Amino acid sequence: MNHRIAVSIVTYQSPIDEVMVAVQSALACPLVGHVCVVDNASGEPYATQLAQALPAGVVFLAAERNGGFGYGHNLALLQAPPTDYYLVLNPDVRVHPGALEALVAFLDAKPEAGLAVPKVLYEDGRLQPLNKRNPTVLDLVLRRVPEHIVARSPKMQARIAYFHMMDVGYDAPCQLEFASGCCMLFRRMILQRLGGFDERFFLYFEDTDITRRVNCISESWYCPDAVITHLWHRASAHSSKMFRVLLASAKHYFDKWGWVFW
Repeated sequence: MNHRIAVSIVTYQSPIDEVMVAVQSALACPLVGHVCVVDNASGEPYATQLAQALPAGVVFLAAERNGGFGYGHNLALLQAPPTDYYLVLNPDVRVHPGALEALVAFLDAKPEAGLAVPKVLYEDGRLQPLNKRNPTVLDLVLRRVPEHIVARSPKMQARIAYFHMMDVGYDAPCQLEFASGCCMLFRRMILQRLGGFDERFFLYFEDTDITRRVNCISESWYCPDAVITHLWHRASAHSSKMFRVLLASAKHYFDKWGWVFW
C-alpha cells in the first residue's frame, strides 16, 4: 500500500505517554509514511526524554523557540516528504483504527474538498461536539458562562447548540465553517498553497482561521466514519496566562476577518 499521509504532532511539555499514544495510533495506519514530532522548546530533560521515547523512524524536531501551534506544524511541513495528504494531530489524541483510511477515502471521492476532520469523542465515549459555525463575540462570551447559569437559560442553550451545529447533527457528512485543529487531514497541495498556518496565532483560533482560508479556495468537511478520542485539557479554562493568550488570538481573528458581535 502506498504511503499517502505525512503527520505532524506539536508538543510543549505534553505528557510523554500521551504523545506516544498519538504517535502509535497514527503509525498504525498503513497509509502513513512519515511522522514528525516537534517540541516547541520545552527544555531539558523533557526534550531528551521525548526524543528517546519515540519509535524508530519518527522524526524529532527541537524548535529553537516556542512559536506556538501553527509555528510548530509549519516547521514540520517544510521538511516533510511529498505526500497526497497532510495530517495535523494533537498530542492528546488517539486515532481509532480505520479513521485515517476513512478520511483519505472521503477526500479521494470529493476532489473539491481540501480538508476533512473526524468525529471526536471524549474518553468515556461521549460525543465531543467540535464542529462549529464561524464564531461571534457572543459565542465566545457564552463559552465562559458557568454551566449552572447556562442550564437555567433556554436561550443560552439554544445559541450554544447552534454554534456547535447541533441542528445539523453529527451523524452525516457536512461542510464546516470552523473545524477543530485537534485532527485535520489536509489535501497537501491546498495546505501548501495557503502557506500553512498563520503564525500570528500563537494558540487558539489558528484552526478557525485556516478553515476559513481553506474555504476561500476549497471546501472543509466533517466525516463521521472517521473517529478519534480527544482528551481536551482546555487549558484556557484553568490558566489565567492561557486565557490572556485566548483573548489575544480572538482579537487578531476578529481584526483579520471582521468584528461580528452576535
